Amino acid sequence: MAMLRAYVVKATYDWLIDHGFTPYVLVDTEYDNVTVPTNYIDEDKKILLDLSPQAIQNIVITDTHITFDATFDDEAMSLAIPIESVLEIFSKETEQGMYAREFGYGIDVNEGEDDASVNPRKINEPEKDNILSFD
Repeated sequence: MAMLRAYVVKATYDWLIDHGFTPYVLVDTEYDNVTVPTNYIDEDKKILLDLSPQAIQNIVITDTHITFDATFDDEAMSLAIPIESVLEIFSKETEQGMYAREFGYGIDVNEGEDDASVNPRKINEPEKDNILSFD
C-alpha cells in the first residue's frame, strides 16, 4: 500500500508548480536508497534541493520515490529520493507546503497566512472578480 505522504508530496509539488512557486524538498539522507550529490549534504545528514523545472529535468513522483535528473558542479546526475525520506516540500517564496513532524509519524501542512496566500491565482489564470452580476 502506498504511503499517504506520497500523495501529499505529489499534490503539493503540483500545486506549487501550478501557482508559479519554486518547490524545494528537504531530504533525510540517512534513509536507504537515497541517491543525491554527497558534497551538498549538511552536517545533520540532510540536503535541500530545488525541484523547479528550471533546475531539474524528467521528474517522476511515484508511490515510493521521487526521481529526476539535475546538474551539480557541471556533472549530470540522476537522483532518487525515497518518499519516506522526504521531510519537507515547500515554496521557496512563501514556505507553504508539507512538513514532516520532527518526532514520530505525521505531517503538517502550511496553507498560508491570509486569503491571498491560501488561494493564489494559477499561472496564466485571468484575474476574477468575486462579484455576482446579472445580465
